Amino acid sequence: MDINKEVVKSNWVVVFDLDDTLYQEADYNVSGVISVANELEKLFSKNISKELITVRNNDGDIWKEACNLLSLPLSVKESLLWMYRLHCPNIELDKNVASLIKEISVSVKQVVILTDGRSISQRLKLSSLGLLDFPAYISEDFLSNKPEKKRFKLIMENYICDNYIYIADNPEKDFIAPNYLGWRTICLNNKGQNIHNQNKKKLNNFQSPDVWIDCLTELTEHLI
Repeated sequence: MDINKEVVKSNWVVVFDLDDTLYQEADYNVSGVISVANELEKLFSKNISKELITVRNNDGDIWKEACNLLSLPLSVKESLLWMYRLHCPNIELDKNVASLIKEISVSVKQVVILTDGRSISQRLKLSSLGLLDFPAYISEDFLSNKPEKKRFKLIMENYICDNYIYIADNPEKDFIAPNYLGWRTICLNNKGQNIHNQNKKKLNNFQSPDVWIDCLTELTEHLI
């Protein structure tokens, strides 16, 4: 996708959420389950990947099922969970999203990632997605989760600019802080695959984004 360089302003700082915004978090979930199952097959000589994916698809307790299938005590669930959290995810950006980010990054002042999650887990995702070169404000690093304002304020201090924009997917918590700070806020509509539901009828003024979009390629229309 080509961006009209006369429309996109260089004084924008464009901030993206990560999970279910730049990629589908469900893909990460499946990647993690398969990765753990593969490691367990090496250790216990038993392939339980199909069973675990079935439990995952039914919203069951994946790691309890793994313990049961391998005749392990339930205390092993904690180790399995950390194997999941620290796996190198098999995820990638959609080609259109990758192209969009690349072109926006040379047209605005700065592209930033602001995401909730664990420091290592989120960076492993960013590495797989080819996004490690962008500054990342991860909640665990700052001991601050959305909807707290801390990281948004730090971005404003570190990247002084006339216009800030935050693109995310969960209006229950994502837009409260940037709305308060006068940012432009954009929510990516859930197409039925997101981890968090979007109940638009229950949103108050502090939670509601300025704009709803169906795909990230619509973003450039709002950088004016």
